[in-house]
Amino acid sequence: MRKCKNCQVAILDNTLVCPLCSSVLEGEAEDGYEPMYPDVKNKVRALNLIVKIYTFVAIIVEAVLIIVNVRTFRNLWWSAISGIAILYLYVTLRFSIQKNRGYRRTIMIQLIGATLLSVAIDFIVGYRGWSVNFVLPGAILLLDLAIFILMIVNKSYWQSYILMQMFTTILGIMVLVFWHQGLIWNPVVSIVAASVSAALLLGTLIFGDRKAINELKRRFHM
Repeated sequence: MRKCKNCQVAILDNTLVCPLCSSVLEGEAEDGYEPMYPDVKNKVRALNLIVKIYTFVAIIVEAVLIIVNVRTFRNLWWSAISGIAILYLYVTLRFSIQKNRGYRRTIMIQLIGATLLSVAIDFIVGYRGWSVNFVLPGAILLLDLAIFILMIVNKSYWQSYILMQMFTTILGIMVLVFWHQGLIWNPVVSIVAASVSAALLLGTLIFGDRKAINELKRRFHM
């Protein structure tokens, strides 16, 4: 019998991956069981092949770009920007599409990746601070907006987004710390982002009442 270590469930048919989390299963399949859900083996193999092809092509392309950049260097390592963009696309393929992590984690990974990409570009082209002054707090506001929309759409289980709210609140505090340390000199967007994140979390705790508290207890196993 195959078992998923991540979900702690036994899988009775001959699939290779867990239908819940897409983790590779351990153990041997038992005979006599018919598949109870669509066979995902072909899909998994196709995604694995796409990731491998992309990785192979990306390494070759980046190597060529580095050589061209060295030969035509004009005080700008633009090949580093292309490398970071290629890496970002790889992370998207690997963790957001291939692993099928779910829309919540996908949203967070994509926003964090895009923010880190902008910060790296800012440093490579000559640091001007636009990434930490505007892109970082802007990403926090976008995440807050996404959370608010998801809470409206999923009214029956809106309290499940409380961890995402806590994450954005921590990010909001972080940008305020950056401002205090002098890393951010245009704090308007940062203050707005921190305030919106804190207000969203506070509103969930106050109006959510028992549901919000129970969700926190469940998440932190209290």
